[in-house]
Parts: sequence; C-alpha cells; structure tokens
Amino acid sequence: MQYILLNDTSQQGVKLMTQKNSTKDIYWQKIRGGCILAVIFIHCRNGVECPLDTINGLSYFIMRNLVNFPVDIFFFMAGFFVKPIDNNIAYYRKRLPKLVIPYVFYTCVYFAIRVISGSKVTIKSVIGAVFLGMASTPLYYIVVLVYFTLLTPLLFKALEKKALTVCVFLSTPICLAGGYILFYSGHDIWTYLRYTPVWLSFYFLGMYLRKRPVSFNKTVLWILLLVAFGTELASSYYLMGIEGNTFSQMRFSGMFYGGVIALLIYEYSKEKHDVQKAGLLSHLGDNSYGIYFMHSIFTMIFVKLFPFTEDMILLMYEMCELVFAATLSDIIIIGLRKSIPDRKIRMVFGA
Repeated sequence: MQYILLNDTSQQGVKLMTQKNSTKDIYWQKIRGGCILAVIFIHCRNGVECPLDTINGLSYFIMRNLVNFPVDIFFFMAGFFVKPIDNNIAYYRKRLPKLVIPYVFYTCVYFAIRVISGSKVTIKSVIGAVFLGMASTPLYYIVVLVYFTLLTPLLFKALEKKALTVCVFLSTPICLAGGYILFYSGHDIWTYLRYTPVWLSFYFLGMYLRKRPVSFNKTVLWILLLVAFGTELASSYYLMGIEGNTFSQMRFSGMFYGGVIALLIYEYSKEKHDVQKAGLLSHLGDNSYGIYFMHSIFTMIFVKLFPFTEDMILLMYEMCELVFAATLSDIIIIGLRKSIPDRKIRMVFGA
C-alpha cells in the first residue's frame, strides 16, 4: 500500500491521503507497527538466565509471553491481503522478487557480520544462511513466507473445497503434534518446526476470512485470550523446568494465543478508525518490512555499546534497546526513501 506524507496539510494532500488511506488501511498499519515492536522486543537481550523469583526474571517471563504473537499475526496478515490470482506466473514474477532480493541482500550483510565477528565459514553454514535464513534469526520468516507464496495458488483452490480447507487448517496441529513427539524423543522440536508448515493455518486463516467473512463474539474472544495467555505462562514455566526452548511461539499454547489475537484483530478491523490519527504505530507499520530486516544490526550494536550488568533493571534495558533499534532503523529507511526511488528501495533494502 502506498502512502503520502501525513504532514501534508494542504487541501490536495488531505484529499489524496483520504483516497489512498482508508480507515482500515491505517488500522492494519497500526497492527503491523505493534507487531514489529513485539518482534524487536523478542530479539532484545533476554532474561532466560534470570531466576524467576527476581524482578528481572519475573518481569521478563511475563513480558516475553505477552508479546509471543507477532510471527503468527504477520503470517495472518500476509494471507489476509493476498489478492485473487488470475495468472500464477505473473503472480510469482511480481511477488517473489520483493521477498527474495531483500532476503539475499540482508543474508549477505548478516553473514559478513558473522565472518567479521570470527565465525568460521563452512559449506554447512553457507547453505544454512542461503536456504534457511540462518545468517540472522529473523530471516527464517522470509524463507517460510516464500514457500507460502509458492503455495498460494493451490491454497486459493483449497478454499473452494471444504475437505481441502479442513486439511489445510489441520496442518498446524499436525505439525505441532509431530514436533512434540520429536521433542519427547530427544530431538530439537523448535529447529524442526521452524521449516514445516506450522504457520500455514495462520496464513490460510487470513485468506479464508478475507474470502468468507465470519463474525465472532468479542466478549468470548477476550475471555479466550485470558485463558490462552494463562496456558502460555503455564507452558513456559513447564519448559523452563526441563530446559526446553522456554518462549518459542511454536507450541500449542503459543498458536492458541496467536490465533485468538488474530481473530480479535480481525473483528476490530470491521470498525471505523480515524484516518487523521495515523500516529507512530501506523508510521512504524509503513516501515515494518525494512525495520524487520534491519533491527538485528542495531540490537547487536546496542549490547556492544551498553553491556548489561546485574544491577540494571532488565525491562528498562530492553525498552532502551528496542527504542534504539527501531529509531535507527526508521531513520535509515526515511533517509533511503528520500535519496533513492521507492521501487529500488523496496527491492534491495526491503524498506
């Protein structure tokens, strides 16, 4: 979606803004802005090693579970905004370069940083970086989104048949069940699940609700949200005791929590939202794609410049790290957009 500058107060500017920014566009950009902040927080210095009976340990435990939803919502929105496809080849030609070119660029950047930092270059590390997004933690999202994009024409066909629709929705619980079996067999559940269709139900849910609108009772959803958050806390506490990946989103509790949030977001999207009140979250939503790619660079810089010490309040430290990474990413994106044509910016920098 294209946006004009929100500080254009001329009559023509306001008219253009109204035409290009419906209230629902602003709403969804705010959701993107909130999600990108949650992503950055997740990638800030963690407090896993802090005892739960300390302020730092308890505050991190609660906050980390509270923000354990952005990947689910990003996939949900990606599916929600997929347009009907008339020509598969034309769709791939238009969509895939927007994902692959920035991905390759940032893979090279992060891999170079790892090499400069002393990591050894092996065939395995190169393959992992190129094909699995292992050059930097956030890049796996793009890998998964690429294969969801490749599946999109088939998913539109699945929407036409009830049996196939049910099968696609079952992909998430089936993958999770398989992951749990692997985990209790002594394998790393999180590594296996990351590259399975574990998030496919969220992507498909977005497509489904866009094509077949459904109404949900908000009161029931809010009650379910409290229940889901409770299950997240319980699951994290259990995994903490057995040295599992305590805060992974790839758990039944995490998918339950993310699913309820997705439905709440969908329900509130039906309401009117003031187009004149775009605000900071909407602005961050406009730049969320570029921020997603860039933020890890600045979280690494922050912890180098300002090392964490035990006498610090972890939550305050993380918030400062978050603001540092979001602000510098945003400044760079604004600068790039002023100096380079928008199309080239998006194709190379993801900004």
